[in-house]
Formats: sequence, structure tokens, C-alpha cells
Amino acid sequence: MCRQIKLARAWYAEQKKSTRVMLELLTGLVTCYLIFLLWLIPQMMAAVPMDTKYWKVKLLAALVMLIPVYLGLQWGVYRCSGMILSETSPCTDPKKERRRLIFWAVLGFGAVFIWMMVYFYAYFPGSFDWDNLDQWWQIQNHQYDTWHPVFHTLIIALFSKIVNHYGFAVFMQLLLYSLVCGYLVYTMAKWRFPVWTLVLTEFFLAANPQTHRILLFMWKDSALTVFMVLFTVYLVNIWKTNGLWLKKKRNLAVFILVLISISLVRHNGILYTIPLLILMLLFFRELRREAAVSLVLMLAGMWIIEHPIYDLVGASRPDQTYVETVGVPMTILCNVHEMAPESLSPEAAEFFAKIGPEKRWKIYEMGNYNSFKFVTNANTVIKETDPAEFLKFTAETIKNAPGLSLQAFYEVTRMVWDIRGTEEWHADLEYQIRENDWNFSYVKNREDMRTALNDFDEWVLNSPVDYLFSYNGTHLLILILCTLFVFIRKGKGWKAMTLTLPILAYSYGTMLLLCGPTYRFFHFDSVIFVPLCLLLFSRTGEKEGEQKTV
Repeated sequence: MCRQIKLARAWYAEQKKSTRVMLELLTGLVTCYLIFLLWLIPQMMAAVPMDTKYWKVKLLAALVMLIPVYLGLQWGVYRCSGMILSETSPCTDPKKERRRLIFWAVLGFGAVFIWMMVYFYAYFPGSFDWDNLDQWWQIQNHQYDTWHPVFHTLIIALFSKIVNHYGFAVFMQLLLYSLVCGYLVYTMAKWRFPVWTLVLTEFFLAANPQTHRILLFMWKDSALTVFMVLFTVYLVNIWKTNGLWLKKKRNLAVFILVLISISLVRHNGILYTIPLLILMLLFFRELRREAAVSLVLMLAGMWIIEHPIYDLVGASRPDQTYVETVGVPMTILCNVHEMAPESLSPEAAEFFAKIGPEKRWKIYEMGNYNSFKFVTNANTVIKETDPAEFLKFTAETIKNAPGLSLQAFYEVTRMVWDIRGTEEWHADLEYQIRENDWNFSYVKNREDMRTALNDFDEWVLNSPVDYLFSYNGTHLLILILCTLFVFIRKGKGWKAMTLTLPILAYSYGTMLLLCGPTYRFFHFDSVIFVPLCLLLFSRTGEKEGEQKTV
């Protein structure tokens, strides 16, 4: 191994100074990410965070580990720098090629659709919680509000114009997801991705129990997953043609429309779309004009939809932004209230006194403000509190109890970045159906089938393979490592960042808004990270439709 490290160091020395400096900087950042975030912080939180001796021992161990991990990553960059994903041999017979593409399109669609229909049949008309029922009420009464994205509610309303039943809307969602999965597999087959990569992609599109659990709900997160799979198809075409695909006006138009959809179907979708377009402006020289046009037209389209169109349907705009962005501070305050109430500032103690009697705190789960948020008057109390005052007493509380505050921050955010998880992260994805005014309920004579499917899901979720399904930190880590390993490749470099950094921006930006471990916000990561990693190792620069071999 020492010889391999020497070879890697010698290879680094041969690179141009600018390339070498950038590689060393990126390698150092990933090393710190691995050591401090993924190893040290979870280790620290396993014990009392205020234990000074424990901190010193673990910090010393982390510092010692920096050098071998850094050298190991350098060796990984050296070994992977020449790796190129092989391509299947081009087919000279147009008929055979057409049949091959049709086969993969049908398989990509059919395998996902059939599997989804099994669950749809058992759990007809689908799952829903209070959010879904509220949106369905809005549609039936033609009274829309922006508490839930109106754009998403209008999509469901469109389905209801065909068949006015919640089950039909769920069916359309499953159908659209299956179609875009088939489109993605077809596109990868068109660009001659090897068979094993197509099978692997299909496996992650269909096999994750979280996918059919989430897609049985008419959640904005479900719609976001559908749009992100479709957008991944466009990323494949852009990457494989070195930007030529986006030069066509038709392609640019659909590209912008899907960007608008991603930005509006979730209020925080812009944490992905805006960084993506800015990075395209910076690193895709061939597409600077298209990226600028996309950014301007996306923002213009969003404004038109959010104002003239929302006004046209009479959408009200309740002011919930402040309340919806204080999940992390509230988790810190709630944890300190339970663990060390004496550390609360006088203003914070008065704030909590307004929330209600102590018996309400029996339901609070440490690190999960969601467990408390919807069953108390907390939102009302927050609205009545001046934001500057709220931030002031939160800062004072953090100063009084830094260890507990760090632990609370860790508990509420770790599902985004940590590679180790807990079963609680699956809790919000259980099949459920609430009492409702439309008599929607599960079919009674399918109860045994539901039990069997749920037992199968639980078996998968408790198996080792679930580390690749349910842990967002694993998906982000794999994307980060793949990006680092291909950075040196000619034609990749900063362009690789365009695929990865927007997902990191969305994940870590959304993390700061969390009220609890809500996996569904990040579900699309588990679906698209495999094709993105494969894309990073594939070749670029081919013209659309042209097939080449390594």
C-alpha cells in the first residue's frame, strides 16, 4: 500500500500546478467531511457533549486520522482518474437498435409500474395525512392557499377534472413516475450505458420501499421526485452531448418548464434550481447563454404563476414563512427546556409558558419538534413573537447551554448527512389513511395482502441494503466521492460540480428548515444518485444520437 501511496503522490506532482492545488484542496475538504462530520460529531454525540476529556480524546483521534484518510483519498483519485464507464457496442442494424431501445423503455416502465400497482391495489385509494386532506378539500371547494404549494394543488386538481377521486390522482402519480423511469432507462440505453448499469438504475427506481410508500401519498415530495427523475434525463442528454442537446429551442423550452415545476412544487425547490443554473453559467462555457436565458425565464415564469395565475384561481396567501423556518431553533429550545430548563433565558422561559401546560411536554420526542408542533399552540405563540426577539433569546439559550444546543442540532439534522440511521426515520412513511368527509378508506378484504406487503417492506428496511435506500448521508457521500474521483478527467472537472453541488445545496439548505427527521423531503436523492454517479464516470462530448465505444 505504501508503494501505491508513493505512486499517487508522484502522479499528483506531475499535474499542472493549478490542477494540483485544486485537487489537494478538494481532497482536504472531503477528508474533513469524512473525519469531522461523519465520524467525530456522531462519536461526540454518543456521550455527554459537555464532557471536556471525552472531547479532547476524540479530537486527538480525529487529528491523527486526517493523514491516512487524506492519503487514501489521494490514492482513490489517482486510481480512478483514468476510469471510464464502458459502453455497449454500437448496433449497425437500425431495426435491432430500435427493438433494443423499446425493450429497455418497456422494461424501465413496466417493472416499476407493475410493482407500484401491486401496492396501489392493496392500499387503494392510497395513503393520506392531514396535508393531503387539506389539499383535497381546497380542490373540492375551489379555495386555494399557499400553505401548500398551489402549483402542486393545481396538478392534483387537473387529475380530479378527469376523475374526481383521490385514488385516481394517486394512480396518475404512480403512472407518471413509472413513465419517467422508463424514459430515464431508455435514455441511458440510447447512450449505450452497459446493461448492468441499466439494471442497477432500475433496481433503485423500483425496489426502495420508501418509494412506493411516499408515492402512495399525494405529497409535494412525491411530485418533486417525479420531476427530478425527468430532469435527470435532461442532465444525461446535456452531459453526453457536451451541452449540444440544450442548444435546441424545443429542448431548452422543456428544460425551463421542468425547472419552473421543480421550483414551485416545493417552496424550497429553488435551493436546487438556482444553484444549478449559476453553476452552469460558471462552468459550462458552451451553455452560458442558455443558462442565463433559463435563469431569467424560470424566475419570470415563477412570478407569472405565483401572482397572475394564483390570483386568477383566488389563492390566499397566509403568512407562514416565519413559522415554517424556525424548526431548528425550536428544536434547540425544546431540548434545552426538557434537559436543562434553568439554561433558558428569562424571555425563552416566558415564551414556553405561553405554549401551554406541562402535560403537553409528555409527547415531545427529543430532537423532533414535529412531535410537539402540531398538537400545541406553538405556531400561534411563534407568530405573536417578534422575530428579532425570538432570535435573541434563542442565541442566549445556546450561549447558556452550548453542549445541549449542539446535541439538538445534531439530532434534528443528522438524517440529512449522517451515514448511520435509526428506525425512527421511517416512521413518517407508514401507510395511513385518516378519517375524511369523502368516505375514502382501504378495501377491507385486502387486509391480508396489506399485512404481507408491509411485512416485506419492514424486512427490507431492516436489512443491510437499507443503508443504500434510506440514508441520505450515504447518497451524498457517494456523490461527493464520485465527483472528487472524476475531477481530474479532461472535460469533467468543474462540470462535475454542476451535477453534485445543487443536490448538496438543496440538502443542506433544506436541513436548516427541518422540524424533525422527515425523510420524504430528500427522497429524490435515493432515486437519482445512481444514474448521476454513473453519468459522472461516463464520457462526454458525443453529439446527440452518435454512438462511440471506449
